Order: sequence, then C-alpha cells, then structure tokens
Amino acid sequence: MTMTSTAPERALAAPEAPLSIRGLTVVFSGDVTAIDNLSLDIQEGEFVAIVGPSGCGKSTLLKVVSGLVPARSGEVRVGGPAAAGGKPKIGFMFQRDTLLPWATVTSNIAVGCELSGLPKEQHAERIASLIALVRLQGYEDRYPAALSGGMRQRVSLARLLAFEPDMFLMDEPFGALDYQTKIIMGRELLRIWEASRRSIVFVTHDIEEAVALADRVIVMSARPGRIVASHAVEFERPRDPRSLRGDPRFGALVQKIWSELALPG
Repeated sequence: MTMTSTAPERALAAPEAPLSIRGLTVVFSGDVTAIDNLSLDIQEGEFVAIVGPSGCGKSTLLKVVSGLVPARSGEVRVGGPAAAGGKPKIGFMFQRDTLLPWATVTSNIAVGCELSGLPKEQHAERIASLIALVRLQGYEDRYPAALSGGMRQRVSLARLLAFEPDMFLMDEPFGALDYQTKIIMGRELLRIWEASRRSIVFVTHDIEEAVALADRVIVMSARPGRIVASHAVEFERPRDPRSLRGDPRFGALVQKIWSELALPG
C-alpha cells in the first residue's frame, strides 16, 4: 500500500467532484500509448469499479491519480468537499499487501496513524478501534507471516483507514485471494465503506466483483485504454455480495459487460 499525503501538483485546484479527469493521455517508452484521451468524474462518496482487459491502463490510471506516474497530456484534479481547506490525501491499496514483515499487526497499523499526523497519544485508541472494525481482535501481536492472505489484507485495509485518506484507490486488492475469501473481503469492505462513504476507485478483472460492490462500473477498452461504457449499479444498499449473485438482474449486467469487453476467443 502506498499512502500519498498530497495529490499531484496538477491536481491542487479543488473541482466540484473529488476526482475529475479530462483528456488524459499516458505514453510509455516514447511510443506506447497506455491511456488515450480519457475523461471521468468520481462523485463524493461514490464507489466506482473499473474493469477491462489486461494491459488496458486500469492500474496506470490509479497511478496517475496518485502521482506515481506522469501523464503525457490532459488534466487530473483531485479535491472536492472532503479536501476543503487543504491538500487531499490519497490512499492506495495494491493487490498484494505491503505490510512490514518485522512489524506486528498493531505496529503496521501505527504506520498509517503516523502518516496521518494523528498525535502519538491517540494512536492506541485509534488502532484498537480499527482492529475491531476489521475484526482482528486477538491478533494484535501477530506478525504478517503468521496471518492468512485475507487477514493480511484486513491489516492493509486498517492501515489505510488509519491514514484517513480523502479518496481510496484500490488496485485489485483481493485479486490474490481465493474465491470464498474474496467474497468475504468484499462484504467487509462494503460494511466499512458504508460507515465513512469516502470515494473509492476500485480496479478489478472480476466483473462479478465489480457489479457486487460498486455504484458504477466503468468498462475500458484494450490498449490504448479508453472508456467504452459506464453502468449504474442500481441494487439497494446495504447489499450482500453473496446473495446478490443469485439475482437475475445481476447476471444480466455481468453478461452485458462481458459483451462490451470484446475479448478475443
């Protein structure tokens, strides 16, 4: 997980939406266009999932927003009400956890507290509340090597929450987990998100995961990445990703998105 205390310099002006992208083009190695003329708005508290073929620029898009990768042209503006009065904080969660192997669960979460600027005397209370939130009571003194993959991602999520970002960027955070654990983690993420309603941009290869979690699903084309479709997901919240999969409307939307991906074979 990368935690960035400020948005890119080009993103300092706060627009109406927490994230506003206009005409974004990203080129690698001089002539490989990863993203071409992409525009997108993310609203306050919105959960947006992005799907598309491998190599279409989904992860690159998150890295540009966080300032890790430069754009060739276009504009990325991060701000909105959550960042009023200061520079927005962006939290980044990757597919594989980046926990400190020599640090306990408590110490790993403390990193987020430190980067957030929380006074030291408030760390213990904040960490205890987050451990309870991600349901890891009893594991406070365990090291990452002693945890399952799902538990490690819970620690990563708690550390990200400790940072208190204005926006969450999540790059296939559950992609390395088995199917059952992925569904459980998706349910836990929704439970936690419901409590704070910070904007989330969630990249995934799993269309069912995208539809089960998001308010809106963005479909990207093969490289160079462009937006080819946007679908509002109209299932009521709070929702359970497990039972939702049995709804005929769920299957119909998943099939619609599959048809838009235009994958070979």
